[in-house]
Amino acid sequence: MFIGLSNSYNNLEKSEKNKNNILNIDEQKLNLLNFVQPFNAQLISSSIGQGDEVLLRYLYKGNNILVILNSKTKKIRSIITIKKGSQFGVN
Repeated sequence: MFIGLSNSYNNLEKSEKNKNNILNIDEQKLNLLNFVQPFNAQLISSSIGQGDEVLLRYLYKGNNILVILNSKTKKIRSIITIKKGSQFGVN
């Protein structure tokens, strides 16, 4: 029984060391991005596209707003406002 407990403890130590190594690797790969939005904007969805672009869809002042930003350069590429109309068009 003592040998079994000893082996379990050794396996637990190895597991904790592996877990700490994984956390350190993950922290090094993080690319932090702080995005500021208006207080009354409600985030509806977000997705990651090609070329490190992030698409954020908001409901803001009764309109659907799409924000496309580049996560590498940390700059907004486009802000698209989708409004209701009788047909499709671009203004």
